[in-house]
Amino acid sequence: MTAILNLIYCWLLDMLAKLTDIALNAWDSVLGPADSILSSIGTGGLTIPVIPAQYAWILGATGMAQAVAIIATAMLVRFTLQSVPFVRWGS
Repeated sequence: MTAILNLIYCWLLDMLAKLTDIALNAWDSVLGPADSILSSIGTGGLTIPVIPAQYAWILGATGMAQAVAIIATAMLVRFTLQSVPFVRWGS
C-alpha cells in the first residue's frame, strides 16, 4: 500500500512541476515579444542635456539650481493639496 501512495505522491509532484513549466512557458511567450519591442527602443535621446553645460555651471555656482528646485517643489505640493476634493482652487 505504501508503494502505491509513494507512486501517487511522486506522480502528483511531477504533474505539479509540469503544470508550473507550462504556465511559465506561456507567460514567457507572452512577454517575449514585449521584451524584444522594448529592447529595440533607442535610449540615445535620453542622454541629451536639456540645459547646456555653461548655463548649468552658472546655475550651480550661484545657487539658482537649489532655488528653482525649492520653488518647483512648493508648486507641486500646492497643486497636490489643492487637488483634494472639497478644497477651493482659488485659495
